Amino acid sequence: MKPCRGLAAGIRATFRRNQGVRVRSTIVGTLLVAIALVIGAAVMLFMLNRADSREMYNTTGYHTYEIAKLIRDGGIAAVPSEELNEGTGADVIQVIDDRGQVVARSSNAPTVPLSSAHPPAGQSVDIEGRMMPGNDDRFCGTVTTVVHGTDEFRVVSAVSAEPYRRGLVNTAILLAVELPFLVLLAGFAIYHFVGRALRPVGRITAEVNAITASDLSRRVPVPATDDEVTRMATTMNAMLERLERSHDSHLRFVGDASHELRSPLTTIVGLLDLADCTATPVDTETVRTILLPEARRMQHMVEDLLLLARADENGLPLRIVEVDLDDVVVAEARRLRSLGMAAVEVRVVPIRVAGDPDKLARALRNLTDNAARYASSTIRLDMSVDDTTATARLAVADDGPGIASESRDVVFDRFTRLGSDRRNASGSGLGLSIAREIARAHGGHLSIDDPHPDFEHGATFVITLPLASAPDTTSEPAPVALVE
Repeated sequence: MKPCRGLAAGIRATFRRNQGVRVRSTIVGTLLVAIALVIGAAVMLFMLNRADSREMYNTTGYHTYEIAKLIRDGGIAAVPSEELNEGTGADVIQVIDDRGQVVARSSNAPTVPLSSAHPPAGQSVDIEGRMMPGNDDRFCGTVTTVVHGTDEFRVVSAVSAEPYRRGLVNTAILLAVELPFLVLLAGFAIYHFVGRALRPVGRITAEVNAITASDLSRRVPVPATDDEVTRMATTMNAMLERLERSHDSHLRFVGDASHELRSPLTTIVGLLDLADCTATPVDTETVRTILLPEARRMQHMVEDLLLLARADENGLPLRIVEVDLDDVVVAEARRLRSLGMAAVEVRVVPIRVAGDPDKLARALRNLTDNAARYASSTIRLDMSVDDTTATARLAVADDGPGIASESRDVVFDRFTRLGSDRRNASGSGLGLSIAREIARAHGGHLSIDDPHPDFEHGATFVITLPLASAPDTTSEPAPVALVE
């Protein structure tokens, strides 16, 4: 159970970093919030400044237009004094003639021109500068040139920018005071919500710590949040289920292997103990009929176990070449006929697959040995090609008692014998498992089909393999008569 312990240790190590994840998430989230707030504040101050400037220039532009209209229609004398007084919206108003002399002004306006700007007649320009000499307040204003008869005048209207500046500064100070509190509040909220999000992880950690090799039936709690943690918990439970099945399978495998090896060992050790106690040498007949078959049975079983162990660890090693599958079938049919255990009927077609010829021959032998063990009189080998899937189909059928449908799912399990359904309980129970592993290693599969149409009952095992090349279908395949 080293993989299980290693997995649990890795999970615990990961979950021990939850607090670090929480802190790091809080720091990163708070930093991002702070950057966003600073950028937002800067943009807001910039837009507020632009809005204030636009409002000031709109105000002064309106006043210069109104006064310029009066001068254009009636001259400087047409400008009433109330248009120049304070309270009209502009702080300072001047009317300057073409000689640069201030000919009209508001009461608080200086006698010297506020600006030397001189736009063309009928046009306006925006200006900024000091409100008046010696005054540090800055102003924003508009200069408009108007013509009355032969006289040209410039109308200057300005407002102090100080109230707007103070409002902008106050806003900046307010933001500077509020932003740290907003950042701290955001950090606290992030820390709280990240903690809540990781709370199920803590419960998962506790459950994983409680899982041991002797109790793999426990599962981690799955939160109902339908998020990444939920998917992690679901995936972990699926992994634990696979581990439990693998653990149970290994225990069952070890137990079955021990049981299977115990029988021949008991026979061999018993005979040797008897010979030792009686000081009687083991006769040749006993060696030939009992000891040697049992020893070979143990040898074959150990070889099968090693093959399955390698398949479980790294997959079956294959020597891939192009194999004439029909040659393999013909050779196996000849072997079966030489044994004389049952009649052998064969139907072959030329088929070529990419695979390991020795492994494919072994898989077929395991199937035919199984068929020979249970056949009443006949074994049938059928080859065919499925053009739609580009696969070869090799069926091994017998006319024995068959396999019940409810037992088909377990017949490929290791050390499985269906003695109640099949007549004979000999064999190790590994042949079908090995045949399935060989089929899988070649990219195919092994399955159980219904009895052959020519048989009233029996079992049919079908190996499906991908084709290496297109088969020869120019002629209808026919049964091949094998030479003894």
